[in-house]
Amino acid sequence: MGDAPVYGPDYSIDSVSVPFLVDDHYIPSGCMGDCATSVTIDSNCPKRGSDDAQGECHHFVFTAVDPAQLDPKPNGWAGVLWQTSEKNWGSLPGRSIEPGATGLQFYAAGAVGGEMLDILVGGLVPADDGKACESNDVCSSGVCAKGACTRAHKDSLDLVSPLVLTPDFVKVEIPFGKRDYGSEVLSGFGWTAQMPANTSRIEFYVDDLRWE
Repeated sequence: MGDAPVYGPDYSIDSVSVPFLVDDHYIPSGCMGDCATSVTIDSNCPKRGSDDAQGECHHFVFTAVDPAQLDPKPNGWAGVLWQTSEKNWGSLPGRSIEPGATGLQFYAAGAVGGEMLDILVGGLVPADDGKACESNDVCSSGVCAKGACTRAHKDSLDLVSPLVLTPDFVKVEIPFGKRDYGSEVLSGFGWTAQMPANTSRIEFYVDDLRWE
């Protein structure tokens, strides 16, 4: 995924206090769908989302791939999850976040406008508990015991919010409402995008990711 970091933040053992910047505690390492072959990520934003934006500004380009050039065939969608450490799909604990966070806020813009995303908060919920296995690396938990995957860590919070981008940065607010994020959060933010027909490129920017 281009210049995406391959290591997690240097965590303390303490809980994360609210508010916090997502990029201080999570990294965009969870590659989904066609991400591995079709998504690049860097920090080349033409400007920041606001004058007082903090954390990282992320630039994403999702490029369609000719199905004839890939085997297996592409899925037609891609996404990225911000994880506690690289490729933590449930083998390691999430972050413990203190109670009181009421929502996610960030700024987003599309390169041309009209780009459609689904924004994710939490949502890392492995479903292979008990699945037959022969090795540890096929299990989200990282442990294959007696021929079956053991239970993985997972998110309690599982929010999906559609978003249509404009060429100018706009502030996006996603309230948690009465939803509980539980004792651990594996993914602090994420996105997915479906590649529309007759479209070859989705380019967009995400800035100032924070839980409030």
